[in-house]
Amino acid sequence: MKPLRHVMVVLFDHDGTVVDSETIALESAWRLTNEVAREFAGAQHYELEDFVKSFAGKPYREILAKIYADSVTTLNERDIDRLVAEEEKRAIERLSVHATATEGTPEVLSSLRDDGFEFALVSNSSLERLSACLSAAALTDYFPSDRIFSAQGSLPVRRPKPLPDIYLYAVKCLEAEVSRCVAVEDSISGVRSAVAAGIGHIIGYVGGTHISENERRSRADALVSAGAQQIIERMHDLIGLLAATPV
Repeated sequence: MKPLRHVMVVLFDHDGTVVDSETIALESAWRLTNEVAREFAGAQHYELEDFVKSFAGKPYREILAKIYADSVTTLNERDIDRLVAEEEKRAIERLSVHATATEGTPEVLSSLRDDGFEFALVSNSSLERLSACLSAAALTDYFPSDRIFSAQGSLPVRRPKPLPDIYLYAVKCLEAEVSRCVAVEDSISGVRSAVAAGIGHIIGYVGGTHISENERRSRADALVSAGAQQIIERMHDLIGLLAATPV
């Protein structure tokens, strides 16, 4: 791969940023969680809206830990592994049919490519899930396999955001300069991961359908508090922002 040390590299989060997948996947996870609660007593109950707000950007293993945090009935590791695998299977089935690009994303990626920007995908999701989403959203041409980095599938040991590992791995593989990288993230854990990795500039995106109009201001404030330097509500705004970003 050609080293990218002297160009700006844009590192996109996937779920809720490039692909509008969060609501689809979280609704699937919510339904499974209600089934889990019937099998294992003591789960904290969430309505769907609160479930989406609470767990967007979080892996299902972490969701289970939160739901059963104060329960006398605990899930053993075998149960957790089984449920995580089931959640992944169900999510991929739905996402492979219903996932779409976030509004304006295909046009923005085309514009960035035409203008000579380099970009890649940095995600907590599995490679299989990313492939299903990108295919359904017609974005595979923008992200070849060597520009897709998964905290589940690319690292020797699974180390999801907010840990910095997947960002550091992506920067190393791209032979990029971390200070000249820009991260685009929709979640607090994603922003914290980029901050911990030393990414030069972090942009918070609050345009996904999993963030309601009423919630956007508070989500934007939370992303800034986590370390985002700027916020965009429309993906189209990224083009002008990158042109003026002093990385």
